[in-house]
Amino acid sequence: MTAAAPRARDLFAERGFLVFWTAQAISKFGDPITLIALAVVTYQLTNSALYTSLAVLVTNLPRATFGFFAGAIADATGHRRAMVAADLIRAVLIAAVPVILTADLPLAVAYLAVIGAQFCAAIFNPARMGLVATLLAGPRLVMGNSTIHATDRTIEIVGALAAGVLVAAVGQAAFYVDAATFAISAVLLSRMSVSEAPSRPVSWSAAWRDAAEGLAFIRRTERLFANTVFSLLAQLSLPVFDGLLPVLIFRRFADGDTDLGAELFGASEAAMAAGAVGSAILLPRVLRRYRKGRVVIAGFAAYGAAVLLTSVTRSFELLIATVALAGVANVLFLVPNMTISQELAPPGMRARVFGARLALLSLTWLPITLAAGALADRFPVSLLIGVAGAFTLLIALAATQIESLSEVP
Repeated sequence: MTAAAPRARDLFAERGFLVFWTAQAISKFGDPITLIALAVVTYQLTNSALYTSLAVLVTNLPRATFGFFAGAIADATGHRRAMVAADLIRAVLIAAVPVILTADLPLAVAYLAVIGAQFCAAIFNPARMGLVATLLAGPRLVMGNSTIHATDRTIEIVGALAAGVLVAAVGQAAFYVDAATFAISAVLLSRMSVSEAPSRPVSWSAAWRDAAEGLAFIRRTERLFANTVFSLLAQLSLPVFDGLLPVLIFRRFADGDTDLGAELFGASEAAMAAGAVGSAILLPRVLRRYRKGRVVIAGFAAYGAAVLLTSVTRSFELLIATVALAGVANVLFLVPNMTISQELAPPGMRARVFGARLALLSLTWLPITLAAGALADRFPVSLLIGVAGAFTLLIALAATQIESLSEVP
C-alpha cells in the first residue's frame, strides 16, 4: 500500500517552517510592486518598448553576472544568515528608488538601485532553496516546495492586483511598500532557529573555486546536466514573454494609457499567479503518479502553447485565460526542476548548484531580453511573443524522445 502523502498543514506544525513560510508570504506580497512600478515609470518617461523591457532585464542582470558566486557565498555564510542580510540590504535599496526619481536623477540611477537589490536576490534565492531542503526531506520536500510556491502565487494575486491599483494611485511611492516587506521578512528570519555550520571566510578565490565546483557537479551528473541544458533552451521564451507582455497590454488593450495599463498588467499578473496556485496545490498528487522528468517536459509544452495563444488573442478576457494557463504550466516545470536540483546535490553544495543554474539561466536571458525589446520597436510585439512560444513548444516535443530527461524519477 502506498504511504499517505504528507499534508501541507503537517508542515506548519514545525515552528522553523512556519516562521520561514510567514516571512516569505510577507516578502512576496511586495514583489510585483517593484516590477510593475518600474515598468510603468519607464514607459511613462520613455514610451519605448526597449526601455520598458529593460525594467525586466535589470532584475536578471545580477543573477547572470554574479549568480555563479552567489550560491557559493550563501553556502559559506549560512543559508539563513545570508537571507537575513540580503533582505535588509534590499529594503534600503528599494526604498531609495522613489527618492532618486523625486530628485529628478537619471532613470539609470534608479536602475542601479534595483540592480543592487537584485545582487542581494542572487544570494537570497539559492540560500532559500538550500534552507528549504534543510528544513524538509523526502516526500515532505516536494510538499514543501509546492506549498511555498502555492503560497507565493496566492500572495502575488493580492500583491499584483494591489500593485496595479497602488502604482496608479500613488506612483513612485509604491516602492516603499516593497521595501517594508523586505524589512519585515528579515526580522522574522532573524528569529528563526535552525542548525547552521559556522560561517566560513568569503574571498574571491574561494568563491571562484566553489562556483567552479558547482558547475563541475552539474556537468558530471548526467540527469542534472541534461535537465539543465534542456531547461536553458526551453525557458528562452520566458524573457520574451515577461519583457513584452506589459508592452502588449499597454498597446493592444490600454491604447497607450499607462494608468489603465498598470491596472490591466496587474490583473494579468494576478491571473498568472492564480493559475500557479491551482497547479501547485495539485502538483504533489501529480508527482506521486508521474516521473518528475515527464512533468517538467509537459510543463514546458503547456507553457509554450499558452504563450503562443497569448500572442493571437484580441480579447483581454481571453488574455487573462492564456496567462493563467501560463501560470499553471510554470509550476509544472519549475517546482519539479527545483526538487531535482535539491535531491541530486549534496547538502553542502545545494546553494552553489542552484545558484549556478540560476546564473546560466539569467545569462541566456540577457541577450534575448535586449533583442526582443529592440525588435519590438520595429516589429509587432505579438509576432515576437508567438515565435517565442512556438520555440518552447517545439523544444519540449523534442525532449520527449530523450530518456535522460523524461525518466528522472
